[in-house]
Parts: sequence; structure tokens; C-alpha cells
Amino acid sequence: MMTTTNTTVFKRMGRILSLVFSDYNEARAFREAFLRLVTYIVLFIIGYRLNLVFDNVPDGRIFDGYAMAALFCGLSVLSGFMNNMICIGGCLTMLFFMVIKLAVSMAIGLVALPICLYFNLYRLIRNGTIILNYKNL
Repeated sequence: MMTTTNTTVFKRMGRILSLVFSDYNEARAFREAFLRLVTYIVLFIIGYRLNLVFDNVPDGRIFDGYAMAALFCGLSVLSGFMNNMICIGGCLTMLFFMVIKLAVSMAIGLVALPICLYFNLYRLIRNGTIILNYKNL
């Protein structure tokens, strides 16, 4: 009796995992939203633990975590606009270009992070319910 219950549970888990890790559009969107949210959380924790910039400010750790996650969000948003841009010049020109790109991506990320978090949570919930209702488990 116990093995039958375990096999049924494993069959259901296998169906859910095969849907989540398949090539369906909903599964791909679910994976992408989930990985982005995990990346934002991990970067926030890294920034919170390191406490590099806002050391003397009250609640500075929260600002550091937010800045770290916002930098990644800004880079991902900015890469959509400047993905194939070519900068001609030497090493100093490329360094100057990267510093400007990081500063602009930080400014964009500070505004875009809450929007990206909301959008990814929405996609995660929407595609998760579609995936779970797909096979009528």
C-alpha cells in the first residue's frame, strides 16, 4: 500500500516536472521568471551581507542589497537597447564606456526593479497556474 502511494506521488511529480522543464511557451516563461526572481533575491542577499557602499547610513544594508539587485535589473533592461552596440577605440575608451553603462544601468535599475519584480511575479503566478491546470492533476 505504501509503495502504491509513493508511485502515485512520483508519477504526479514527474508530470509536473516534465511540464515545467519542457519546451512549452508557458514552461519557458515560468522558468525565466523564476530564475530572474531567484537572481534578484541572491543579489539582494549578497549586497545586504557585503554592505559595501552605505556603511554609515542607518538601514544601509537594505540600500546595498537594493542597489545590487537594481544594477542587474538595469543591465538586463539596458542590454535590450544597447545589445549590439559597437564602441571603437582603445582600452581606455572601452573602460569609459563600461563605467558610463554601469552608471546608466544603475539609474535605470533603481526605477525599473519594482516593475520587473511585479512583472516576473505576475508571469510566475500566471504561467504556474496554466502549467498546473494543463494536465488536470
